[in-house]
Amino acid sequence: MDVHEALQLLHSIDSMHRDISTGDVSRSSEMSKLADSEYAKHMDSNTTDEVRTGTLEFMANEVEAQKYLFAPIRVKAPGEDRNWCPFKFNPLHDMESLWWTATWTLYYHVDQEGSQPSSEQITQLHELFPRRLDSASRFYAFRTALDYEVLPASFHRAGREVALMHGTIVAAYKESEMTEPPDYKNPLEKLNSVFTERLASAFAASRNVRMFTPNAKRQQEDLTPNTRDTKQRASETIRTSIQLRVINNFQAMAPPELFMIYESRSPH
Repeated sequence: MDVHEALQLLHSIDSMHRDISTGDVSRSSEMSKLADSEYAKHMDSNTTDEVRTGTLEFMANEVEAQKYLFAPIRVKAPGEDRNWCPFKFNPLHDMESLWWTATWTLYYHVDQEGSQPSSEQITQLHELFPRRLDSASRFYAFRTALDYEVLPASFHRAGREVALMHGTIVAAYKESEMTEPPDYKNPLEKLNSVFTERLASAFAASRNVRMFTPNAKRQQEDLTPNTRDTKQRASETIRTSIQLRVINNFQAMAPPELFMIYESRSPH
């Protein structure tokens, strides 16, 4: 069972994983597994989330902020006694985390052994994954259309599908937050349909694409002056153990018959 299907099953019983990340996805033979249910929770209308849950790089923006970010502006009337809707984790946040894992896989890797990402790819990687909480740049990057053309040319078709998924996530948030509390059921159904279609298209179009991990030391040395302040974050992001896992994780998000052929090389 692929990871998206696993999430759909979990959501169908009103439960959420709440910690989707590359480290929680693995592939064994033709079976994809979604692990680490430490933060899994049943949706209970009488409880709220008091702490952030999830892995920083793949955490939904609203979970990081602990508030709804896509609701229309509502102005309190003079003298109105109104209790604002408290924030609660919902299945759309799991779906955003799944999208972050696909995005990280594309924006971190290169398509030629020994090659390095372009400065534009590195810059966008750091904007999307700044490695710190309360980052305005991360939310701004999420609200902005992805520029998949900064990726290696062979990644463009998959990158476009991931970018289209991104637009649908934002639309789902806006639709769900038209009401208080957010009504996520119909937006989630639409989102699942788009994810199924786009993931299948991305992997079908990328059957012969290979991915390589860039050399961490060279990537740091090649940072442009405008990105030198991110060197420390880059060194934290580029970890061989994560690199080796994420190749299989990105494969696991697609149905078995459609997964992309990857090849990973550890830095020498």
